[in-house]
This record gives sequence, structure tokens and C-alpha cells, in this order.
Amino acid sequence: MNKKPTDLVKLTKAEMAKWLNGFDTVLTDCRGVLWLDKVINGAPDAIALLKTLGKEVYFVTNNSKNTRREIWQKATASGFEIDESHIIAPINSIVEYLQLRNFRKKVYIIGAEAVSKSLTEAGIESFGPGAEPTPDKLDDLIAQQVAKQQTDNVGAVIVGFDKHFSFVKLFKACNYISSIADCLFMTTNADKMLRFPAYRIPDTFALTAAVEACVERKALQFGKPNPEICQELIRSGKIVPKRTLMIGDVCEIDMLFGHKCGFQTLLVGSGPSSVYEFNVVLRSPKVNPELIPDFVVPSLGHITKLI
Repeated sequence: MNKKPTDLVKLTKAEMAKWLNGFDTVLTDCRGVLWLDKVINGAPDAIALLKTLGKEVYFVTNNSKNTRREIWQKATASGFEIDESHIIAPINSIVEYLQLRNFRKKVYIIGAEAVSKSLTEAGIESFGPGAEPTPDKLDDLIAQQVAKQQTDNVGAVIVGFDKHFSFVKLFKACNYISSIADCLFMTTNADKMLRFPAYRIPDTFALTAAVEACVERKALQFGKPNPEICQELIRSGKIVPKRTLMIGDVCEIDMLFGHKCGFQTLLVGSGPSSVYEFNVVLRSPKVNPELIPDFVVPSLGHITKLI
């Protein structure tokens, strides 16, 4: 049987003080912890309090719809004091990966304009965001692709969140990867869906899985729960895993990421899927223990009330 998470609300003041002294660095997810459509009540005050207590704070997000600069602008406009360099986002991780490989070809993108914008700022050519017209005949699509795929000079395919995902995009990605030797295949994150009480939104991994099925290989994944996105911070000594707290709202992404990195983990109940996380995942007797948080709290803002 899995260990039951500690509820911070039930701790005494002395126990809370001991808990706060147990970590020096905080990594927190954004959507569902800091904001949804609007800022989550008390979240800016909680982050400010943690920084006042001497904690080093990083925002780590799987957002592939916005550039890191746009995420930083949203954070500061929402009342969070955070340096842009302390935002860990998958698009930037991909850009850094390509730069380290001295990448000089073009990138085909299934994803948002933010991916293309970030690549352009790094001097990397790309194309793909936006709606793709669908030819009436499949033969026409095949002829167009065969004629172009060698001259397009594609060396990588990136899959991110794309509301314009289509058969044409799947067809192009499949053929670039399959027909071009050493073509890189990357995805921004492993989120299968955004789970809301009344509906679900297919997320990046649902699209990535379609491409993987066609090309019969796995994509390199650059977001949570891949622990590699924090390895440079760990190797440099900027964060010490056992003295680091990961805060999130999704067990399969945030808690798994935290445990894979050797961090302490805190699950908040303010996300869109929190009813599922608390009532299904945490109550399942067969759940992967790496999905179970060390601590739980109704929302990040509650921390300010408990000290």
C-alpha cells in the first residue's frame, strides 16, 4: 500500500516551520498552481513569502503555446516576482538542444507560432504553424510531399500543442521523419490531455502519439516529467535534489517529475483536474507510487495562512 501524503493543513505551527526548513529551492508548475484564466487566490503572496524565507524559486511549465518571454510577461503582470531566466519551458529546452548540436537545417513544426518565433530568435529556420489546406485528392498531397521533402531541407520535426492538427500535418511529419536520414523527432511535453470536470482537451502527447505510430519511433521529450530538463541545474549545484520542493497539480506529470528528479513533492488542489487527482489517483490502491505526492494542500495560497 502506498504511503499517504501529509496534509499541510493538519500540521502544527512547529511542524510547518520544520517543513519549511526542509527545502531551499522551489520548482512550481504554473497553470493550476499559480493561475488558470486568472491568478489563483493567494498564489503571488505565497511565492513572495517563500522568497522572503530565502527560497530560490523557479517556474517550470509544459506550456508550448507561448514563448518563455510571454510566460514571464504573464507572470510579472499577474503579480509574481520572477526572473525570466528562472522560467523553465520546453521550447527553450529544444532551442538549447538544437544549438548544442550546431543545427543548420529547417524545422517542421506541428505546434503554435511561439515555437517558430523562439527558433527564429535563435537563428533557426522553421515552418508549419497555422492551418494547412487539405487537397481534394490524396494523390495530390503525395505528389506535393514527394516533390518537396528533399528540397525543404528539414532536419527536425517538433510536435507541440496545435489546435490546427490535421491529417495533412500528420502526413508531412510522418514523411519528413521517415524519409530523411537522421531527422530529429522532438516533442515539447507528455501531457495527454487537459482534464476539466465537464470536458477534456486533447494535449500534445495525443498528437505526438499519432506521429510515433506512423514513424515507429519515440520522440525526444523536452518537458515534465522528463528529469533531463533539470539536470544542468543539478550538475551545476544550483539545486540540491533532496533540498528541493516540486509543486504541481497533476500527479502523472508534476509529481512523477519531482520523484524522478529526487525532489520533495507537493500536490495542490487548485487545478482543473484536481477532483480526479485527489479522488481517483490518490485513492487508487494500484497507482504507481511515483505519482503519489509527499504533501498536499488545497492551494498554494493556503501556505500563507498556515505559518
